[in-house]
Order: sequence, then structure tokens, then C-alpha cells
Amino acid sequence: MPEPLDAKLLKALIESQKTIIVSLKAISSAPASSSSSASSCSLQEGLGDAFQQLLKQLRQSMTVLGLSFNPPITLEAAIKELSKISETIGQLISCVLLANSSSLLFEEWKSGVTDISQEVIRHIKVLEDQEDYLSSTGKVWESIDSVLTDLSRDEESALRRKWKSHQSTVKDAWTEFKEILESEGESRGDEDEDGDDQVDDGDGWDELDLGGEYLTEDERKRAEAAKPLLALHQILHSTLPKFTNQLSPNQYRPILRISSKFVDAYDDAVSSMHPGQDESEIQESLDEVEAISRQLASEFKDKSIDKWVERLDVEKQKWNERRMNLDSLKDAL
Repeated sequence: MPEPLDAKLLKALIESQKTIIVSLKAISSAPASSSSSASSCSLQEGLGDAFQQLLKQLRQSMTVLGLSFNPPITLEAAIKELSKISETIGQLISCVLLANSSSLLFEEWKSGVTDISQEVIRHIKVLEDQEDYLSSTGKVWESIDSVLTDLSRDEESALRRKWKSHQSTVKDAWTEFKEILESEGESRGDEDEDGDDQVDDGDGWDELDLGGEYLTEDERKRAEAAKPLLALHQILHSTLPKFTNQLSPNQYRPILRISSKFVDAYDDAVSSMHPGQDESEIQESLDEVEAISRQLASEFKDKSIDKWVERLDVEKQKWNERRMNLDSLKDAL
């Protein structure tokens, strides 16, 4: 059983928690606006750099606080750092409030500071209860580092960071699509070395007509035919952040809304490629992705985008010709 904490230290711990909780109320009561009009307001010069420096300062203070609690506890250092930590978090919150509440930067900073502050509050409680403060310190470091990594210091960088999160989802969907294709070849009806059909030792889902685990030959060919289209859409979305300097701040939220729609449509298109395909569903989902891709492409001007449009037209024609040939074949049969 550890000895009780010094009364002054205990008071400092409790006051620090209270101060941070009160400070947090300032941003929790300042909701971000979805309006794009105020996004055009320029950020106060140097605010992004100040925000970054304060985060680094907070991380250093957390390290010093941890060292001060290394037995025997250094009271003066611990109390000093607790006060410094509360003050730094207050300054970080002030930076958030100075960013326009309708800006993307406000949303990013507000979310980051809120997560960090809540982790710091939990950490102080750990110190108060004399529990594993080293592990708790590590968690605070992680929360700070997650905000510092690719930290946005202006509205355009906030746009790119948000777009990057969209890209990650699209990339996952593209990976999923390739895995669907790669699973072909292990499909039902494989033969053993003696030429006999192998028996599927699955759990009986196919008997319930809920679809198999692998693509049929026709489904595989259909998915392979759609692959160039899905690849082109994915390439466009990952390339567009290069051209965000062509946008005005008022266009940031609208373009992100289009990007968000693209993510959903792309995911739906990939989902339609799973075994048990429905041709009309695939066509509808591909048309939706194409419409959104063309809308995104129209927002930017560059020779590479013009070439992308030309390539899309070519691949779309190939896809349409394949459908026409299959329809003709069905009619003939």
C-alpha cells in the first residue's frame, strides 16, 4: 500500500483536473459550422506554428511530470509541471477558438485538443490514485503524437488531411477488390490430382443459397472487365490533392462533400463485385462512381486530368462493347 500523497501535491492534482475540465467547456460549447462561407477568412498569422509549438511543449511537460513522480516524488517539480500543463492546454484551446469555427482547421484542432485533454485528465487521475503512471504517460504521448503527425497549420493542409482519410478508405476498397479477384482459382469445383471433383467441406452455407465464397467464371470475367474502370477512379481520387491550390477556400467543404460521396459510391461498386453478382447493380454502381469522378475532375484543370478523362472514355467504351456483345450472345442463344 503506497504512502498517501503530500497534501499540496494532491491539491495540485485535483486543481489541475478541474482547470482542464473548465477549459474544455470553451470548445465543447463552440460547435463547428458546416458553412463554407466563413472558410475564406484567413488564419491569424503564426497561429499554426504556435499551436504546433504548444503541442511539443505539452509533450515535454508530460515527460518532466513523469520524471518528477519517479520515487521519491519531487514535489516542487511535480506541482510546477501540473500548473504548466493546465496552462498549456488552456493556450491550445485559445488557439482552437482563434481559428474560424466554420473552418476545417477548427474541426481538426478541436478534435485533437479534446482527445489530448481527456487523456491528460485520465493521466492525472492515475497519478492521484498512484497507479501505473509510466503506461499512462505513454498514452498521453500517443495522443499528442497523433495530432502532431501531419498537423495542419492552414486551411488547405486541413483539406488535404481530410482528403487523405478519404483516400485511405478508397485504398482499402481497392485492396478488397483485388482480393476478390485473387481468390478465384480456389473456387468450387476444383479437381484433385486424379481428376476427381473435390468435395467442399464448408459449413453448408451454399446449401442455403446464400452465395459462395468464390467468384464463378462469368463473375470473374465481369470483375476483370470492370477492373480498369475501378483503377482509373481510384487513381483520380488519389491524384487530385496535387491540385488543391486551384481551389478557393469557399470550395473546400463542397469538394469534400463530393469526395465523401465518391468514397461511398466506390465502396458500393466494390461490394457489387462479390460473389452472387447482380449485373444491373454493378452497372448502376459503376455509373454512380463515374458521374462523381467526372464531377471531381471538372473542378480542376490540368493536362493529366484531361488525359484521365480520355482514358476513362476509352475504358468505358470497352466496358459497353463487352455488355453489348454479351447481350447479343444471349439473344442468339
